[in-house]
Amino acid sequence: MCQSQNAHPQPAAPAPHACGCSTHGSRPEVGRRVPEAHDMDYPEVPFPTARVLATAGAASLRKLVFRHHERLRQSEIGHLFAMDDTQFAKLVGHIADYVVETCGGPQKFTEERGAGCMRTRHFPFTIDERGREVWMENLFHAMEETGFPLELREEYWTWLEAMSIRMINRRTTKAQPVRIDWADANARYRETVAA
Repeated sequence: MCQSQNAHPQPAAPAPHACGCSTHGSRPEVGRRVPEAHDMDYPEVPFPTARVLATAGAASLRKLVFRHHERLRQSEIGHLFAMDDTQFAKLVGHIADYVVETCGGPQKFTEERGAGCMRTRHFPFTIDERGREVWMENLFHAMEETGFPLELREEYWTWLEAMSIRMINRRTTKAQPVRIDWADANARYRETVAA
């Protein structure tokens, strides 16, 4: 009934101070404690089913991994990869072994390199939110360029999209990383292909 409240909305309360210093603009209290917090939520990672290897085959998976990393080497995150062709080929070969094994193939990666532990293996390299997005965009284009089976793309994408969030080890924002589901990827990256 009283419409004057709607006509003159109250100003929004300021956002709570959330930097973790626990001072909230005042002099810090000696002996204070900052409560525990988690700066990023990790989504569930749905690893690929055996259907991916059975349908695509190891050769197709390896071709996809090599094309993806060739694209990355030429991208704004190319500095993360060896410029020496022999070293680059060796590195990408290991990554392809991991992918084939993860999809149900021989355990070549584990036998030669040990447990996957991809997050730990990536710690020496600076991977931020933008780097992850570049990685994902180039994965989409590599699937297109290699003719990766259409019926497998969403499953393969969903695995790596979720796993890629765990690879971020240098945050540039407090916001959660942008999720890019398969429908979003098609809308976003097909425009890039058409342009």
